[in-house]
Amino acid sequence: MKRLLAALFILAATPALGTPFDEGMHALQAGQFVDARGTFNPLAAAGNANAQFMLGVMHENGLGTSKDPQAAAAWYRKAAAAGLASAQYNLGVFYQLGKGVPLDPALAWKFHALAAAQGHNRAQNNLGTMYYTGAGVARDPVEAWKWLTLAEAGLSGSARDIARENIAAIERELPADALTEAKRRTAAWKPRK
Repeated sequence: MKRLLAALFILAATPALGTPFDEGMHALQAGQFVDARGTFNPLAAAGNANAQFMLGVMHENGLGTSKDPQAAAAWYRKAAAAGLASAQYNLGVFYQLGKGVPLDPALAWKFHALAAAQGHNRAQNNLGTMYYTGAGVARDPVEAWKWLTLAEAGLSGSARDIARENIAAIERELPADALTEAKRRTAAWKPRK
């Protein structure tokens, strides 16, 4: 539910332009799920990544439809292929958990890496954790520190606190030259769009 609210907030933060997508968002926010799906479906079929993402959210959370993680994953996959970071992140989580797709840490890493490269903080956090634990990728505490540090700046509440704790734990493990390299990589990082 927190991801749903975050998705609605992110997409609702765009200015109201009176586009069909905006109308679908207004219907969704008003709890008019049938109207929202009716608006998003043709947009998604025409390749609108935001509409594809929202159909994924609706299927994941059972909004105007039964909960269907496979359908959610299929919509997220389409939006992820179009480069939408939120869809890449959600698909990464699905592969981490085996939700609607087979459990696959390597694919989870791939989708988190795509979203993280665009500056998606939660994907950066997950990617940092994956580098630290070696889930889906070779263990690399330097990369873990970099991604967790990048994520921490955009996280809030307990997520930020946990990221800070993880960063501190990695710092205790890293030799001075490795920490210097982690800081260099972090400073050199630029988001891709």
